[in-house]
Amino acid sequence: MTGRDQPEASPETLGDGPDPLGAVVRRTRVGMMVETLSRAFWPLGSFLAVFWAALAFGLPEILSRGELVLALALGVGGIAYFLVTGIRAVRWPSEADARARVDATLPGRPLAALRDTAALGAEDPGARAVWAAHIARMRRATLGARPVGPDPRLATRDPWALRLAALVALIAAAVFARGEGLVGVPAALAPGGGTAMATGPSFEGWAEPPGYTGRPTLYLPEVPADRPVSVPVGTRITLRAYGDLSRFELAQTVADVGLVPAGVPETDGPPPPPKPPALTEVAPGIAIAEFEVTRDGGVTLSQRGRTLGQWQFLMEPDQPPTIALSNPVERGPTGETRLGYRAEDDYGIAGARAEITLDLGRVDRRYGLAVDPVARPPLAVDLPLPMRGAGAEVSETLVEDFSKNPWAGLPVTLTLTAEDGLGQTGSSGPIATVLPGRRFYDPLAAALIEQRRDLLWSPENAPRVTRVLRAVTYRPEDVFDDPRAYLVVRVAIRELAVAEDNGDVPAMVEEVAEALWQAALQIEEGDLGDAKARLERAKERLSEALKNDASDEEIARLMDELRQATQDYMQQMAREAIERGDQQQAEAPPPGQTMTQNQIQELMDRIQELSEQGRKAEAEQLLSMLQQLLENMQMRMGQGGEGQGRDGPGQRTMQGLADTLREQQGLADESFDQLQREFREGRDGGDGSEPGQDQGEGKGGSRDLAERQEALRDLMEGMRRDLPGDAGEAAREALREAERDMGEARDRLNEGDTSGALDRQAGAIDRLREGMREIDEDMRRAEGGQRGQRGQGGREGAARAEGGDDPLGRPLGTRGGVGTDQNMLPGANSAARARDLLDEIRRRAGEFSRPPLELDYLRRLLDQF
Repeated sequence: MTGRDQPEASPETLGDGPDPLGAVVRRTRVGMMVETLSRAFWPLGSFLAVFWAALAFGLPEILSRGELVLALALGVGGIAYFLVTGIRAVRWPSEADARARVDATLPGRPLAALRDTAALGAEDPGARAVWAAHIARMRRATLGARPVGPDPRLATRDPWALRLAALVALIAAAVFARGEGLVGVPAALAPGGGTAMATGPSFEGWAEPPGYTGRPTLYLPEVPADRPVSVPVGTRITLRAYGDLSRFELAQTVADVGLVPAGVPETDGPPPPPKPPALTEVAPGIAIAEFEVTRDGGVTLSQRGRTLGQWQFLMEPDQPPTIALSNPVERGPTGETRLGYRAEDDYGIAGARAEITLDLGRVDRRYGLAVDPVARPPLAVDLPLPMRGAGAEVSETLVEDFSKNPWAGLPVTLTLTAEDGLGQTGSSGPIATVLPGRRFYDPLAAALIEQRRDLLWSPENAPRVTRVLRAVTYRPEDVFDDPRAYLVVRVAIRELAVAEDNGDVPAMVEEVAEALWQAALQIEEGDLGDAKARLERAKERLSEALKNDASDEEIARLMDELRQATQDYMQQMAREAIERGDQQQAEAPPPGQTMTQNQIQELMDRIQELSEQGRKAEAEQLLSMLQQLLENMQMRMGQGGEGQGRDGPGQRTMQGLADTLREQQGLADESFDQLQREFREGRDGGDGSEPGQDQGEGKGGSRDLAERQEALRDLMEGMRRDLPGDAGEAAREALREAERDMGEARDRLNEGDTSGALDRQAGAIDRLREGMREIDEDMRRAEGGQRGQRGQGGREGAARAEGGDDPLGRPLGTRGGVGTDQNMLPGANSAARARDLLDEIRRRAGEFSRPPLELDYLRRLLDQF
C-alpha cells in the first residue's frame, strides 16, 4: 500500500504543536472565497452599474411615467435574476482545497508528501532512515509556503468584456451626469410632479457678463435657487433645453423682470415694457432662449409643472469713468509735452483722449499775434494705456512733441476724456495751461522761430515776416555762423516774396515754416560732426540756460550734453595726435598738465550741483574755469609734438602711416569734388558724353585720381612689408584691408564710378586708422615688456627722468640711469622707510572693511614689491 492510498494524516503527523501552515491556508482560503464571489456575481454588478448610469444620465426625465415604471420593473427583474444565478454558482472552498493550492506553489508538493507513509521497508532500519530524511526535507520545503492570492481573471467567463463596458458607463455617470439617480425617481413617479430643483441633462444655462468686465461666465445649473445672482448690466443669459419642447415652460417670476431679448435695438426715452422670454427651436429637439439683464428680475424653467431651474438676478450698475491730471503739464528736456493723468472705472478704461484748443482770450495779442488767427481744429491725441489692458485704475504719462505746432508756448485749454467698455464717457473739464514747446537759447534761432509762429498764426503776417527776415539777413557775416542756415533763410524769403506777388501765401505757409524750423535747428545745434564746435555749442547753451534760470531738468540735460561733447572732444584730440605721429601726447598729458577725465567729471558735477541749489553765478564761474582748462589742454596738445623724436622703426612706421592717411584723405576730398562736378554737368545737360570719357582729362580727373590712388597703394604695400616685428596680426590684417580698398578705389576711378570709389576710399581711411591704433597698442605692449626686464620703460621712464607730475597729478621723482652721478644704492634711512611703508601697505591690505577699489590697489602694490 503506497503513501497516496493511505488516509490523510492528522496534524500530529506533521509535528508536535499547532499547525505552522494554518495561517497560510486560511488566507489562501479567503482569497478563494473572493474569487468564487467575483465569478458568481460579476453579471449582477455589471447590470447594477449600467442601470444606475441610465438613471443618473436623466432616464426619469426623458421617459413618461408608464415608461419609467416599465423600465424600473425590468431593472428589478434583472437584478433578481442575476442575484439568484450568482447564489447558485457559489461553491465555498474547503480547507483541503486551500492546502492543495498552497502545495501546488511549492517544489515537490511537500504538504502531500508529509501525508504519505512508507509502503515497503517498514522493518528495514536503512529504509526507515531514508524515509525519515525524506520527510525532514519536505518539512524544510514547507518553510517557504506563502498565501496564494485569488485569480481575478474573468475573460473566460466574459469573452465580450461586458463588465468593462459597464465600468466605463459607471465612471462616466459619476463624472459627467448631473441627474439625481434613484433620488429623482419618486419625484418622477409622483402624479403632480414636485417643486424640487432638477438639474438634469435636459437643459443647460449660462450667465455671460460683458467682456470688458473681466468677470467669469456662470453655469446656471450649479447656481442655488435660493441665492440671488449679482451680475453686471448687459449680462447675457442663455438657456438651452433638450428633448420634447412641448414639455418645457419658461416664465418670468417677477413682474418687472429686467430681461430683454438679445438683439432688440435701444430706443430713446423710457425703456419698453419687458417681453416674456420664450424658447426658440434652433434644431430638432434643441431650443434656446437668450436675454440681457437690464434690471433686477428672474426667470423660471419648468417641465410639465415641475421646476427645473429658478434664478433671481440682481443688476450691478456700471458707473461712468473719471479722469483728471495727476501732475501739472510739464515741458520735457527737448521740448516734448509731458502730460500725466489718472483715470478710474469700476471695470476698466477702454480708451482715453486729450483735446487741446487755443485759449484766445488769454493770448497776448501783440506783434504778429495782433491779427485774427487761422481757424484750426483742436489737437486731439490718444492717451497711452497699459500694454496688458487697462485696469480699474490707470496712471500713465503722455509724451508728445508739439513744438512745431503754432500754439506752442501759447495759452491753451486742455480737456481729458475717458471711455469705458459700455461706451460711457467721463471728462476732466477744461483745464487752462500753456502748451509746451522747444526752447531755443540762440537769439537768432529764437527770432526765426517767432517769425515762423507768426506766419502760421495767419498768412496776413507774411509781409511783416518777410521784412523782419530781410533785416535779419542784411549783414549775414555779423549774424550767421552757419552759411547753410543763411542760405535756407534766404530761400524761404524768396519763396515767400513770390507767393505774396502771386497771392498764393496760404499754399506756401507750411513749406516756408518748415524751412525756418530747419534753419533754427541748424543754428541752435550747430555742426554736430565737429567735436570742438559741438563742445563750444554745449557750453554756450548751458551758459544761456544758467542765465535764464532754466529748470533743473533742463540743466541736467544740458550737462549731459556737455559731458558727451567734452568726451568726444578729448577723443578727437587724441586721434589727431595719433595721426600726426604724436603717440606720447595722445596717451599721456604733457608735462605740467594734470587734469584728468575724472577731474573734469567732478567739475561738471559741481556745476550741476550749484545750479540745482540756485547758485547760478557760481556755476557760471566754474563753467568759465572749465572752458579755460579745455583751452589750455588744446594749446598744450598742439605744442606737445614739437621736438619729439622720431627714432626707431616703430616711430618711423607710424609717421609714414600718418602721412599716408593724410594723402588718402586729400585724395578722397578731390574725388568728392570730382563727383560734384559730374553731378552739375549732368544736371545742366552736359555734352552727352559717357561717364569716364571726358572727365578723365586734366588735373583732378578720374584718370589722374586713379593714377595717384595706385601710387598711394604701392606706397602702402611697401610700408606694410616693412612693418616692425612688434606689429601684431590684427594690425597687419587691417593694413591689408586698407591696401585692398585702395586697389578697388583705383579700379572704380578707371571705370568712371566716382561714387563707388569714394566708398572704397572711406573704407581705406577707416582701415588705416584701425591699423595705426593696433600698431600703437602693440608698441606699448612691447615697451611694457622691456620695462619689466630693464626696470624702466621708454615713455614712462623718460617722464620720470624729467621730473614733474605723472598723469594722475602726483609729483614724480628722478631715478639714476646709466652714466649718471646719482647713487642708486639706498641709504639706511631709505631702507628703513621702505620697510615701514611695506608693513603699512600689508596692514591696510588686511583690513577688509576698506573699499574694494582700494584693496585692489594695495594688492597690486604688494605684487610689485
